[in-house]
Amino acid sequence: MRTLSMPQVAAILPDGDMKPDAAHALDSAFSKIQDRLAAPAMSAAVLIPDKGLWQTTVAPSDTPLLFWASAGKIATAVVVLQLVDEGRIGLDDRVSGWIEGVPNGDLITIGDLLAHRSGLFSANEDETIARDPHFLDLPEQLTIVRRHGPLFCPGAAWRYSNTGFSLLGEIVAKVDGIPIEEAITRRIIEPLHLQKMRALRPGGPSEGVAPPHPAKGALIDPSWAGAAGPIVSDAADMTRFLGALLGGRLLKTDTMAAMLHELYPMFDAGTYYGLGLMLFEVPDGDRTLRWIGHAGGTPGASAVVAFSPADNAIVAVAFTGDGSATASANYLLKTLRSTP
Repeated sequence: MRTLSMPQVAAILPDGDMKPDAAHALDSAFSKIQDRLAAPAMSAAVLIPDKGLWQTTVAPSDTPLLFWASAGKIATAVVVLQLVDEGRIGLDDRVSGWIEGVPNGDLITIGDLLAHRSGLFSANEDETIARDPHFLDLPEQLTIVRRHGPLFCPGAAWRYSNTGFSLLGEIVAKVDGIPIEEAITRRIIEPLHLQKMRALRPGGPSEGVAPPHPAKGALIDPSWAGAAGPIVSDAADMTRFLGALLGGRLLKTDTMAAMLHELYPMFDAGTYYGLGLMLFEVPDGDRTLRWIGHAGGTPGASAVVAFSPADNAIVAVAFTGDGSATASANYLLKTLRSTP
C-alpha cells in the first residue's frame, strides 16, 4: 500500500480554445493516432487551466457519444462520496445494512467496495457469462458471486470487482431514492452543465453511443456495465468532469483527499487504486510521471481520463476498436510538451 496527496487543479476551468499552434499540433497527433488504430469512432481532449481546451471527436453522426467503460466508475464513486459528505452513509458502514445476501456482507464496508478490497468475485468474469455475455441485474450477479464464494477476507487483499460497484449503485438508489443514473445526472451532469455526458440506465438502451468494435468475440452493449461503467460522453466533458472533481467543486476537501490516501497495486505494473480513482506511473524518458484518473476498456473499446500534474493538463481519450487509450493520451501530452 502507498499514499499520495491529492494535487490541486484550478477550480475555474477555461472555456476558450487552446492557442492555434498547440491546437494544430494536437490535431496532427490525433490524426496519426486514428490512422494507426483505424478506430471507427474516437474522441480526445486536452484541458489546461491557463491555456484552454482542445477537443476533437470523429464518430458517425447518429452515434456521437463514446463509452468510457470503467472510467465511468469515477462518477459512481463521486455520488457515493457525496452521500458520505452529507452524513447519510459512512465509509465504514457494512454492506449488510443495505443489501441482503452478499457474502461477507456483515464484514464488507462501503469503503471496501470503492477500493476493490471486498473479496467479492466479479460476476462478469464467470466463464459461463464470458461465453454468452449479457446484462446481469444485481440478483443475478449475487447468485454468481455466492457460487464462487469469497476470494479473501475483506480488506486483506485487492481484486477488481465490477459487482462491488453494482452494489454501490444499489446502495445509492436506496439512500438517495433514485436510480444511480439519475443520481449522477442530478449531482454531476446538470450542476456542471455537461451537455455531451449521459449516465446510462443499467441494462437500458444505448442510443447515440458508438458501439464497441471488437476484432473478435461477442458485441457488448455499453449499458450492461451499470454502475461499474455508466458514463457515455465526448472527451471534452470528461476533462471538465475530472477538472471539477480535482478542483474541489464536487466533494469536501478531506473527502476528495481520501480518494488517494491509500493506494493498492493493481494488475498492471505502475497502476494503483484508491477510492474510485487510479494512480498511473507513466515512463517519460529518464523520469516517471504520475497521472490521476481512471482507465476503462471492454472488447472493442478503450478509454482513459487523467490529470498529469507535470503538464498541468487533463487528457481524455476514448475510441472503439482495439488499442490503448492510455498510450494515445500519453502521445497527445508528449506532443503538447514539444510544442512552443
